[in-house]
Amino acid sequence: MTRADRYDDVIRFHGHECPGAGLGLRIAEVATERLGRHDRGNEIVAVAETDSCAIDAVQVLTGCTYGKRNLQHEDNGKSAFTFWRRTDGAGLRVMARPGSDAFRDEDTWTLAEAIERGEATDEQREQFATRQQERIARILDAPIEELLLVEELTGDVPQVKAVRPSEACEKCGDLTSVATLHNHRGAMVCPPCHLAAHGGVMPPDHGSHDHGHSHPRAHVHGHGDDHSHPRAHAHGHDHQH
Repeated sequence: MTRADRYDDVIRFHGHECPGAGLGLRIAEVATERLGRHDRGNEIVAVAETDSCAIDAVQVLTGCTYGKRNLQHEDNGKSAFTFWRRTDGAGLRVMARPGSDAFRDEDTWTLAEAIERGEATDEQREQFATRQQERIARILDAPIEELLLVEELTGDVPQVKAVRPSEACEKCGDLTSVATLHNHRGAMVCPPCHLAAHGGVMPPDHGSHDHGHSHPRAHVHGHGDDHSHPRAHAHGHDHQH
C-alpha cells in the first residue's frame, strides 16, 4: 500500500483533509516501521499528548484505539506520541519538529483566526485553503528528519485499563466503573465529582496524600484535609491543523 493509499484511508475515517491528519500518518508510519502494527502477538500501546487530528491517523494505521484501551490520552498540549511494544518493552517517542510544516506559520494563523472570527474575505478563505493543501503535500513528502523528532525509549509499558464493574457515584448517582471511583472523605465518587469537591482544581500536593483501599475493587484516594484554590485554571485549546 502506498502512502497516498494510507492517507486516503485516514481521510475516510477522519472525515476531511488537513495537515494534522497528514502529520499523524507520518508519525504512525515511524511507529509501525520500528515496532510493528498492533496485532495478536504484537501488542502495541500508544500514548497521545495531543487532542489533534493526528490521533485519528494513529488509530487507523497502528491499530491502537480508544475502544481497545491501548491508546491513552494525556493532553500535554504537545504534538507528540509515545509507542510501546509490550513483548520486549521497546518504546518510541515521536514528536513534531519545531519550525517544521507540522505547525502553522504566522500568516496561516492570521488567516485561520480571521475565519474563526467570521471576518475573513472570500480571498482570505481561498488563501487559507491553498496554504493548507500545500502544507499537506509537504508533510506527506518531507524527509522524517525534517518533520519529526524520534527518540527510542526503554522502560515500563503503560498498563491497559482493565474492565471493571460499575457502581453508583455517591454524589451524582451515575453508574461509574469502580476502577475510577475515588474515596473522598468516605464517599465513593466519580472523577468529575471528585474534581468538584476540590473546587475544580486538584491541589498541588494531591498526589502525596495517603491512598487507602476501602473499596475492594476500586482505585481509591482517601483525603482527610480540606483543600481550596482561589481560582480555577481555564484552558483554551487551539488545534494545530
